[in-house]
Order: sequence, then C-alpha cells, then structure tokens
Amino acid sequence: MGEMAKKPMLATGKIVPDYRPLIRYLELANAEQRDKVLPKSSDIELVRTLLERGYETLEEVLNEIVQVVRGRFDPNLSCRAVKEVLNVELEEDEAVRYLSKLLAGWIIEMAEQLGAVRLKSLW
Repeated sequence: MGEMAKKPMLATGKIVPDYRPLIRYLELANAEQRDKVLPKSSDIELVRTLLERGYETLEEVLNEIVQVVRGRFDPNLSCRAVKEVLNVELEEDEAVRYLSKLLAGWIIEMAEQLGAVRLKSLW
C-alpha cells in the first residue's frame, strides 16, 4: 500500500483523493487538537440535515461543512502539515480552509459508508 493509498477510517476516496495532509495534521496534533478535528456523530447528522433542506450539489454541502469545521483547526499546525506533505507554503487561512475541505469530504464519505446518505443518487 503506497503513501497515496492511506485513508482514515470509513474514508472511500470518492470525494477526497489524497488524505495525506489531513493525516499528517492528525499525526502532528496533540490529543486535544486531534479530538477537536476528528469527525463527530453531529457532523454525520449535519450532512443528512443539509440534504433534507434541499442542498443539491456536492460543492454546496462541502462549503457548509467547511464553515462548521474550520474553527477546529490550529492555523500554525495546518500550515506545517500542508508544507510537510505537499511542499507548499500557504497562508494560515488558506491552510485551514484546505484541511477543512478535506475533513468535510471525509465526513460526507463517512456519512455514505454509515448509510446516512447515498452519494451516487445525489451527485
């Protein structure tokens, strides 16, 4: 299994093709920071709620989840994780947004794996 094949629990890769920056963030984070970022049952419920409210595109759902999860990331740690994995220097806000989008994708993939939503019929 290569480096690109690494995926967190219940991730499918349908939405997020490369989890390495998020995995690196979780490796660098202390226990409190990790617990803050890891998906919660309320995140899965949020996906279902957004779809029930009529959100139709993947981008709409991703953007809403990003708004909910972006405050969970440490900006300095986000920059470090992105730099170490992708060798790209991003501003703090950009790095947080990037990792938030990866987390949002993971949450949607988890929701599908857990049977909360069906992605094929939606997008």
